[in-house]
Amino acid sequence: MSDSIIFFTIAFIGGLVAVPVGGSFLFVMPSFFLLGLNGIQTLLLSRIFALSAVATGSSYFLKNHREEFSWNAIIKFLSGNIIGFIIAARIATLIDVDLLTKIVPFVLLGGALLLIKDWKLKNLRHQKFFQKILPLLGFLMGLYAGLGGAPSAFVILILTLALGFGIHRAVVNTRLIEVVGNSVAAGSYLFFGAQFTGFEIPVILGGILGGLLGAKLTFKTKPTWLKKAFLILVVLAAIKTTFF
Repeated sequence: MSDSIIFFTIAFIGGLVAVPVGGSFLFVMPSFFLLGLNGIQTLLLSRIFALSAVATGSSYFLKNHREEFSWNAIIKFLSGNIIGFIIAARIATLIDVDLLTKIVPFVLLGGALLLIKDWKLKNLRHQKFFQKILPLLGFLMGLYAGLGGAPSAFVILILTLALGFGIHRAVVNTRLIEVVGNSVAAGSYLFFGAQFTGFEIPVILGGILGGLLGAKLTFKTKPTWLKKAFLILVVLAAIKTTFF
């Protein structure tokens, strides 16, 4: 199997997961590491993948579930999120690549561990407080994501706590937030000196196809068993980049 087909397949599987569930970076990024990409290459290519998948998913949602979007929440969150992404991208391109390669899998563990638990809304007493600090939370999530984290579960959790969204509505709004965030991240990496890997086209095509199918599955299923598989893969990637 050629490298292009392998990268396409990874992006396709990632897209299937990215839109309905989130946490696809916990599969995509370790896979890119295991295929030999270094830290900054993995960050850039992962953002390009994510942009293709979530943009396709968001387009589907805008066409078929427009009533689910909360534009006020999206704008508030992005006001800080964009700044966080830019700062993190600058940091990532200043760090030694070998060091970044070792750090990113461990950053991913934070997202992997959070995704294992199915968060449920229990108390709405602090909704107003969370609403006020949405820009700050967006900024922190941008920093985390820009350095290789998988922030999807965090964003969904924030939206359910702050606004009382159900899981599906939180997912829909999170995906549109991710469209902007991934665009800013990829552009910032390139602006600060990151280079294309040569596998962008198959990754984009795989992300588009997987993202479209994933969007159609969003309101029908939630394959939570994948989260544990991703956690195992992240741990393997962390071991490989640390000791081999």
